[in-house]
Amino acid sequence: MRKLYIFLLAAALFTACKKADPGNEIIIEPPFQKLIASDTLTSGQLFGLAIGQTSADLYAKLQQVQVAEKIGGLTIVNNIYTSIDSLKTRLPLYTGIFMDEANGTSTGVQLSFENNKVKTIFLNNGTALTRWPVNFAQNTTITVGDPVDDIYQKLVNIKKNPASAKKLERLSIFFKDNNKPYDPQMSASPQWYFVSTISAKRYVYVTLNFTAGKLVSIYTAEFESQ
Repeated sequence: MRKLYIFLLAAALFTACKKADPGNEIIIEPPFQKLIASDTLTSGQLFGLAIGQTSADLYAKLQQVQVAEKIGGLTIVNNIYTSIDSLKTRLPLYTGIFMDEANGTSTGVQLSFENNKVKTIFLNNGTALTRWPVNFAQNTTITVGDPVDDIYQKLVNIKKNPASAKKLERLSIFFKDNNKPYDPQMSASPQWYFVSTISAKRYVYVTLNFTAGKLVSIYTAEFESQ
């Protein structure tokens, strides 16, 4: 299990690596991440997040300590849906949404939000867009700069068009905005995770494990950039 966490983290860091133009031989590799320490807590607390807390109480505490502990965005595992109706009041609570067919494709759509507006639109293959779907009417097109509050109705309209409806078969909202209210559906997730920054080169990767909506263990892995 621990090897899986480290692999996922390494994969995320790898995808952040920037390479020069193919015509340029200079390649900038990401710094090596050294594992300093790891631990699993099944009793007690970390940052005031206590074993046995409900997901609602834990989220409230997380909001209280996120600045002091330099906690980044919160990822909610398995927060995946097949109905647009599931997102009606919940989409503004997150910092993005992934949309795709039931079987993943390279043309799945990734939206990111910032300041309650659409910040970026990418396809899974890395193509950046300013609007999606292209060549559709305004009320059936999501555009960079659109208010997040407008996205739900646009998705309803997009769903009516067979040419784009398949991309709404799987709707994933993984990245929680910690400054927004608690989403009760978070209690159904078996796992949350986040990063707490210790210094410019050191950070802790934290995984919160739940059973029946209560925190049962906390896994931590501390890394240092070399």
